[in-house]
Amino acid sequence: MKKTCMIILALIFSITAINTYSQNITDALRYSYITPGGTARFMSMGGSFGALGGDFSSLSINPAGIGVYRSSEISFTPSLYYNEVGSNYYNTHNEDHQYNFNIHNLGGIFSFSTSEASDTPGWRNINFGIGINRHNNFNFRRFTEGVNPDNSLLTDWLDQAIDEGTSANFDPFTTKLAYETDLIYVYDTINDKPLWEIDPSTGGLLTRQESNIKGSVREFLLSMGANYNDRLYIGATFGIPYVRYEEVTTHTETDFRDTIPYLNSFSYKYNLKTSGTGLNFKLGAIYRITDMIRLGAAIHTPTFFNLKDEWWTEVDSDITYKDGDTYKYNAKSIRGRFDYELNTPLKAIGSMGFVFGTHGLINIDYEYIDYTNTRLRSDDYMFSDENNIIRNDLQEQHVVRAGGELRLPAMQPFILRAGYAYYSNPYRPDVNNTEQSVITAGFGMREKHYFIDLAYMISFQSEDYYPYRAEFTGPMENDFTRNAFMLTVGFRY
Repeated sequence: MKKTCMIILALIFSITAINTYSQNITDALRYSYITPGGTARFMSMGGSFGALGGDFSSLSINPAGIGVYRSSEISFTPSLYYNEVGSNYYNTHNEDHQYNFNIHNLGGIFSFSTSEASDTPGWRNINFGIGINRHNNFNFRRFTEGVNPDNSLLTDWLDQAIDEGTSANFDPFTTKLAYETDLIYVYDTINDKPLWEIDPSTGGLLTRQESNIKGSVREFLLSMGANYNDRLYIGATFGIPYVRYEEVTTHTETDFRDTIPYLNSFSYKYNLKTSGTGLNFKLGAIYRITDMIRLGAAIHTPTFFNLKDEWWTEVDSDITYKDGDTYKYNAKSIRGRFDYELNTPLKAIGSMGFVFGTHGLINIDYEYIDYTNTRLRSDDYMFSDENNIIRNDLQEQHVVRAGGELRLPAMQPFILRAGYAYYSNPYRPDVNNTEQSVITAGFGMREKHYFIDLAYMISFQSEDYYPYRAEFTGPMENDFTRNAFMLTVGFRY
């Protein structure tokens, strides 16, 4: 049973089961699982910059990258996302897509030289950075349709209503609304027991589910770093991430074959808004072993989020009674609100970079995160069950990012770039599989006082999503394809 409950809740980058409105493993993973963003140069190299530095985005990976700067610069990165979701439900395939324009990066680096001579060991530069990097992109639309041959969301609600016992105990966001719209009928006025007047156990309802999800994690950064003898670079970043997540999901079932007495159709609309801020600290170092080889290491503390959820639901029904009269009902829930804390896991990153003079460079990052250490907390609720599910059903994640630049003399001042990133499955294999692959490419032009970079990113991810309890429905099999185009304009001085 525990595995079944986990499958109901288990989602990534942003799907929430429509009949689940409390804080759970879905929320915990959504804001703990970070796919870093930033400048077009950074993105076109697969987000791999841990041992190189010299790019504003590296402040979110290895803050020591700020120490590599020898001059000040300002950068700005607008981006355009095109996200597609292909969905299969009971052998019916559908697709939907969404465009999203946003600012991926805005930041400045301010470099100050020390008085140390270049031939004397000592500190060469002290640098400061301030700005914003945009990480997770939650924006997508999904449309799923199919015929459940066995039962319905109504079956799930009846089972829930029986557990709740009486109408006074009905859930204000689900079974109470079903009762108020005559989908659940209380027949025993003495014992107040719920009954299914409309019996969906024969199945055959056409199920449609539409989701529109928006949001991101933006991180405001304050960084400081230094360069010792052009060999050792150190840095620290104080991060303040801001979460914004909005979801509207509408679940509709229609008796298009006219096989279930009384029921014509019903719909259930679920709304969720999450917002909040967090705090974290990142510390890193880069050591230049030779002119060609560099090693990098960074540690990220947990992010300590303070989040607020607001949610509300709505049910519409279309019913024809025994006397032939047809009625349409509508019921809306109260607005739920809950403030809680989320502590994300600690993160460790190791990197190796190779710089081939003026001809190009390569970098490889390895990142380790143990999601079993994610915790939900509140003064008003213990979250014991939710945190136990997190410990039992999540696992360690291994992330590998690799990227490179190629500078050909015949192409100066243009630079070619490419990268790849792999994110292993954060769930245990028997729960879900949401591993992710990212392919990137781009090019840029670098001059003494300005630079322009272009990047393209495409990522692939699949998952099984259960719209309600797994014993009542098959999975909605989702394939996510995310495309992004980015342009960075920067100035040095």
